[in-house]
Amino acid sequence: MLFLKINHSFKTFLIFFTLITFSVIRFSFSTEIKDCINDAFYITNIKSDVTSDNISKAKSLAENEARSKAFLRLLKRLSLTKKKNIKFNLDIKNLINFIKINEEANSLKRFVGSFDVCFNRKAVVNFFQSNNLLHAEVYSFPISILPIYGSPRGYVFYDERDIWHKLWFNNLSKYDGLLKFNLSKANISLKRNLNPKKIIQSEKNEILKIIKFNNRQRLLVVLTEPVLLKEGKFALKTSAKLYNVNGTFDSTLYSNTKMFKSYESITKASSKTLDLEIKQILRIFSQSWKKNNLYKANTLTHIDLYIPLTNKKDWSDFIFLVKKIPYVNQFKIIALREDIGKVRINFQGSANTFFTILNEKGLKVEKINDEFILLKLK
Repeated sequence: MLFLKINHSFKTFLIFFTLITFSVIRFSFSTEIKDCINDAFYITNIKSDVTSDNISKAKSLAENEARSKAFLRLLKRLSLTKKKNIKFNLDIKNLINFIKINEEANSLKRFVGSFDVCFNRKAVVNFFQSNNLLHAEVYSFPISILPIYGSPRGYVFYDERDIWHKLWFNNLSKYDGLLKFNLSKANISLKRNLNPKKIIQSEKNEILKIIKFNNRQRLLVVLTEPVLLKEGKFALKTSAKLYNVNGTFDSTLYSNTKMFKSYESITKASSKTLDLEIKQILRIFSQSWKKNNLYKANTLTHIDLYIPLTNKKDWSDFIFLVKKIPYVNQFKIIALREDIGKVRINFQGSANTFFTILNEKGLKVEKINDEFILLKLK
């Protein structure tokens, strides 16, 4: 055993502390909390503009419109496949914890507003299951994206005026999925010390410079460039390569070659062509992420986890964090003493999915001799 058997005779203050803990757990899992603690089920900034017979009716219709729009966005965000032209027989109000009006303006017959909608996780998950909709609700940790454009004058990157960079910025600002993206940044010193050809060739040290500067665990290099094929034909080649925290190549998420009549026609490729490539990359990556982090109602897994404690706050922080972790359906304290606690967590899905969730919440877990130890609390 990695740890000695934990003494179950608690000191008085630990008994008191444990009672508080159970109270927190009961509060976390047995009640409906009136704030949107499940970020994946919170849809924000829904615009609605309705004119009707009077302001009261217009406001009511605007709220209904906001609920419908929010539900469609929720389906797109969480469900694995896109369902087109399917009408569900349900009252969306039954899936919602609350709706909030952020901004509003009105006249005698018109209501204009911006809404946030908090969906009830349990109700939505039940809806997905009853309609055979596979879904995920796990956010990724932040991923930096580095767009590189192969121009006639060489490779262009970290240039806000470049069309490839602009299109990525516009698409990411509208992205509403489970992946967390940000455009990679660099100061003048870093730009001067980066070689775009080495980045494209996946040289580890070059990739690592970018990852460390952006303080991210992954980097996605998205390259589009004109190429001359063996047959003497011209094409625009686009790829998306993912690298891990160590700067090592992980996988090629996307690769596409679009034919053109001439080199000149490639260099004049419309922004619409490039924009479609970006949307395809984001769609494929998002679908892949959801497939790897599906909620599996019929798969129940449990782990025993040790939590090292340097102070009392470490334990309370862990307890409050557990309530924010999706897929958890049971949490049990096995033992607790001043320097360490041991818990058993039951959840839906695989262990890999659960560790991904912990990672997203700022937790690091290490497996030693068939036991799991928490290494870091955010």
